[in-house]
Amino acid sequence: NVRRVPWNGRNAEYISGEEPHLGTRLAAAYVRGVQEGAGLAAVLKHFVLNQQETDRTSVDSHVDERTLWEMYYPPFEAAVRAGVSAVMCSYNFVNGKQACANADTLTTDLKQR
Repeated sequence: NVRRVPWNGRNAEYISGEEPHLGTRLAAAYVRGVQEGAGLAAVLKHFVLNQQETDRTSVDSHVDERTLWEMYYPPFEAAVRAGVSAVMCSYNFVNGKQACANADTLTTDLKQR
């Protein structure tokens, strides 16, 4: 996830930081290091737009498709290409739909593209 709220308590967990290109390189390397180097299963989380802890189960992130693919998805794509073992969805809403029940992001974007 891209850091957007500076006081978010989980910013240290976001491998992509503020720049998706850097996040893309780091995510793939992390997945390979955990799975191949340490022999563990890497879990990709939180997909997608998990940017704050305050009201995280009710906040609704509205983002157009171009911004999703250019800013937010690249690190997730890299992790999937690197063979990440599992993906955990986020708690927030994405464009009006709860992230864990959002067919647009989970089925269409994550699995089919």
